[in-house]
Amino acid sequence: MRNKSELRDYQNRMIGELYETDERIVVARPGGGKTVVGATAFQELKRDGHIRHAIVLAPKRVARIVWPDELKNWSHLAGLRYQVLSGTPRQRAEMLSQAPDYDLTIVGLDVTEWLMKELEQYPDDHCLFDLLVIDEISRLRNPTGVRVKRILRRAKRWRMRWGMSGTLRPSGAEDLFMPAAVVTDGKLWGRSFYEWRAKRFFPIDYNGYAWAPRDGAEQVINREIAPICSILRDDELPQLPPLNVIIDRVELPPTARKTYADMFDKLFAHANDTTILAASAAVATGKLAQISAGFVYGNDGTTELIHDEKRQWVQDIVDNAVGPTLLVYEYRQDLEMLRDILGQDLPYLGGGVTNVDSDAHIAAWNRGELPFMALHPASGGHGLNLQSGGSDMAWISPTWSPENHEQTIARIFRSGQTQPVVVRICVATNTVDEMKLDRVYSKMSAQEAFEKFLRANGRALPRAGQAAE
Repeated sequence: MRNKSELRDYQNRMIGELYETDERIVVARPGGGKTVVGATAFQELKRDGHIRHAIVLAPKRVARIVWPDELKNWSHLAGLRYQVLSGTPRQRAEMLSQAPDYDLTIVGLDVTEWLMKELEQYPDDHCLFDLLVIDEISRLRNPTGVRVKRILRRAKRWRMRWGMSGTLRPSGAEDLFMPAAVVTDGKLWGRSFYEWRAKRFFPIDYNGYAWAPRDGAEQVINREIAPICSILRDDELPQLPPLNVIIDRVELPPTARKTYADMFDKLFAHANDTTILAASAAVATGKLAQISAGFVYGNDGTTELIHDEKRQWVQDIVDNAVGPTLLVYEYRQDLEMLRDILGQDLPYLGGGVTNVDSDAHIAAWNRGELPFMALHPASGGHGLNLQSGGSDMAWISPTWSPENHEQTIARIFRSGQTQPVVVRICVATNTVDEMKLDRVYSKMSAQEAFEKFLRANGRALPRAGQAAE
């Protein structure tokens, strides 16, 4: 168990900033200790009689595993009483009604809609509306998302609102609007994303699907949001062991290259004795990614194997592994390939795994008992602490998502990791795999530029009713 004295200087600074402000977003790269920061700030506010209770909204596994673990791992938090809502809607409702008996009610983002509706029956002065903490608030960046709309509609009911994020703007400045709208209840930029966007961006395609910032707009946006953000300064970043990302390239054999070229040029291709059709260029892009991985899903749901270059790459990774290795997969077919190589009992985190099994896999990995574990970025890419189990990771294919890329690597490249981290990514040459890498790394640089600005310009926002200095 860790002592409060082990908190880093920047964590104590962030705790103070949360204590002093009703509306704030903590931005710290994965592994920066955001959970203990939020929990400690809450504890101090409750100790001093400012609030009675907090609702924590977090991605499902983060709610179920990370928050309880952090509360148990720090001695100064051990006395906090918490409940993680689970079970049927009726069981969750019964637990919610018992909130006054607890300090924290932790809820998965997957039941946000249920929670917002259930809260309608409680009066505004109920302890449930003292503080709302949204972990991984970047998950709510989509302005058309049902969850964020429901939260925004009711945001004013909470006296205090905090957000936490490792990558607040994973895809660009537009990602900032909805988190800021929720945390400030629309006071910063209003409540209409489309009005805000029209003033600061312009469409770059005929249908208005893609937008780019007007000249100087990003600097203005960063300057406007900086006062509500707490972020690591350059001189406060925790020291981590080296990170080595290695791009391993494989060449498609001639038959696979022809299948790829046909799909690229004609939106259809022959795979073995099957004709694969793509209804649009967007669908074709997905098919091209599958072909790059070594297979393609047929229009009738069958799977046609195209090549085994990536299978050979995985076999080399397995044969030459020098320590426990996380194997990152994208498709169901990837997982089947991994299980064929390593056995059907290969532990994995992804679709189809029960909460009990995933918890057991995570615990076994962190005890160093698993030589290999498979991981899907969408299922295990946020919040999980896997740095104790190993320092090697291998991606069968790159991901399209800059956020998933960074967050997944951060499961092992984070505070507490003691060994150099090696991440290998398998890329099929001259395929959409290379487009994925370009997208991931260009977007990551935008995020880093944003964080650099906040480090230079961030400051505390006065508590409501308190005069600014």
